[in-house]
Amino acid sequence: MAEQDTITRTYEFKLRMNRAFKEACEQTLDQARFVYNCALEHRIARYLYAGQSVGLCEQSRQPTEARKELPEVCAGLRNIQQDALERLDEAFKGFFRRLRAGEVPGFPRFKARERYHTFSQKLEPQRACPLKGDKLTVPGVGTVRVRLSRSIEGRVKQLRITRRADGWYVLLVCQIEKPEPLPPTGETVGIDVGIRSFATLSNGETIDNPRHLAKAEEQLKREQRRLSKKRKGSQHRKKARQRVALRHLTVSRGRKDFHHQEARKIVNRFDTIRIEDLNIRGMVRNSKLAKAISDVAWAQFFALLKRKAENAGREFERVNPRYSSQDCSRCGHRQKMPLALRTFVCAECGLVCDRDLNAAHNINRAGPARIAKTPVESDGARRNRNKRGKRLAVTIS
Repeated sequence: MAEQDTITRTYEFKLRMNRAFKEACEQTLDQARFVYNCALEHRIARYLYAGQSVGLCEQSRQPTEARKELPEVCAGLRNIQQDALERLDEAFKGFFRRLRAGEVPGFPRFKARERYHTFSQKLEPQRACPLKGDKLTVPGVGTVRVRLSRSIEGRVKQLRITRRADGWYVLLVCQIEKPEPLPPTGETVGIDVGIRSFATLSNGETIDNPRHLAKAEEQLKREQRRLSKKRKGSQHRKKARQRVALRHLTVSRGRKDFHHQEARKIVNRFDTIRIEDLNIRGMVRNSKLAKAISDVAWAQFFALLKRKAENAGREFERVNPRYSSQDCSRCGHRQKMPLALRTFVCAECGLVCDRDLNAAHNINRAGPARIAKTPVESDGARRNRNKRGKRLAVTIS
């Protein structure tokens, strides 16, 4: 099966935990976290004392040598330890990428027990499927039953065990054949996202904003106030933290389910989908709108929409949103449109329509000329670039 003819799909099931398997999972998590923290300490020490960086290849050889001396490393499975090293390497790649882009870098941090919840291992092609019926066999950990909600397809490439606020879950990453493209509908759509309404389509339809976080905010505040009054280290505080985590988990699940459903509806109906290429990181710097923007989670919706469109053979385009709310969708006249004005009234042709609908029409009609070739540069990156330019000019002069 050729690589271009396959896609990756992840199946998630809740585990019917037993005491022996739970203890084995917690022990495996501690061992993987120990390897992660040791590898991070090694990278920091090497750079501080020798001025050298350590890569993944060099660190991948160290667990083999450490197995002879450290029982914490010897007791763990080798491919689970390798996954911990790869996660650390990805964290450093993200740190340097943000550093080059002029963003807040966020140096990789040591993981406490409350911040390390997942271990995974890659499965070789010749290994049998770890799931037989409702019984899951995790190499090096044990056997447990799962709550099967659907049958899996394809070959299991990776197995992940993760701990969440409401229990333990298994994620099976499978390689399956690429599905057949959906039949063409001959329709295109431009999508303008917002806060008052989640999205406005260029055909005049709107998608209401469910406001998951806003609806759960009162209960969250109540639980967080109770948490703040508990003594640190007590069992009551641990239970209060669990209740707060459950509230947040319910909000995130409801939001993701909403995104999945709406993305599927759009992909089924339209051949070409055009959306705004928004600078969301820059937008959340607005302290008055940051919570509302985070609640709608446009980035997650766009990622799901793109993946579903590509798997269905649809065309997905990101369009530069500049002036999409200020240009008239009928005559192209440009005029200022403060955020408080929700109705677009063209001073030239007299067009009167909803502000978001006018922007959706402009996005849909943008075409290849307005498709964003590169991501919009953030304000922080622009300021840092200007500072570097000024320092360079002073040095040269």
